[in-house]
Amino acid sequence: MNTPLLSVENLKVRFPVKRGLPWKAAQYVHAVDDVSFDIQRGETLGLVGESGSGKTTTALAVAKLINSWEGVVKLNGTDFFSLDKESLRLERANIQFIFQDPYSSLNPRLTAERIVSEPLRQLKNLSKKELAESVDDIFDAVGLRPEQKKLFPHQFSGGQRQRIGIARAIISKPQLVICDEPVSALDVAVQAQILNLLRDLQKRFNLTYLFISHDLGVVQHMCDRIAVMYMGKIVEFSNRMELFNSPQHPYTQALLSAVPSVDRKRRERVQRIVLSGDPPDPLNPVPGCHFAARCPSVDESIGCLKKFPPLDTVSESHQVACYRFKR
Repeated sequence: MNTPLLSVENLKVRFPVKRGLPWKAAQYVHAVDDVSFDIQRGETLGLVGESGSGKTTTALAVAKLINSWEGVVKLNGTDFFSLDKESLRLERANIQFIFQDPYSSLNPRLTAERIVSEPLRQLKNLSKKELAESVDDIFDAVGLRPEQKKLFPHQFSGGQRQRIGIARAIISKPQLVICDEPVSALDVAVQAQILNLLRDLQKRFNLTYLFISHDLGVVQHMCDRIAVMYMGKIVEFSNRMELFNSPQHPYTQALLSAVPSVDRKRRERVQRIVLSGDPPDPLNPVPGCHFAARCPSVDESIGCLKKFPPLDTVSESHQVACYRFKR
């Protein structure tokens, strides 16, 4: 197998919680708990799960926008976490973010031209002519007109603002683009336009995406492989076809059963799974499977409440963390 572009090994992220009493032991929110995955060049890997599952925190830690507790992240074989301050600044040209909210992720005091060109100003030493040419080219690539360069963010629609955000992310020709819910704040009609644009740009510039979403319909359209997260853990990892046709983890099955469909036969075939119970306290992780309290198939006799199950192989491209599968 080819060397992956991005390799994440045993990533953990914890956030301290202040209790107000200095003699009390420090407590931590276990936001990401021992997550590992690879992304091959040119592919799109999806991170899915409900709010609070750790998707965005994982992405922020991968880009070292927040500090990790443990783990190794390698980009092009280089240990990203071991870089010194200047090397990290230069390497950031290879990892860029497309943020969720096009309204708050753009500086309202800067023109579109200045916003888009900012990564090049910070990361590369270009002449004014080279900078202007790069901005013109990327405006054309994302479907913005040249005369819009001098406008400010409030003069654009939501979809146009997200195009500015995309242009800013790819102008430095990054190898990895992290898309954090890039269409969730947009109207449905505009979502389709932005998703198609992202796919076109991926082919044109040979981009690799880490795509974060809670919308499984969007994930099915965009992603080659998918990692399902629950309470900071990856509970299922598969290619797109196997995950949607044969989900193995009870949590994944519940997620897919909630996806609306216009296909009457699918609606008749897929029974809606309604979960009960509460997720575990992230301050005090349970020793067993994090999903056990809500799982309709929990079985204490096979270890569900004792230890979190490892990712077990279903097929060459499909893994699941569930003791029930092993039976």
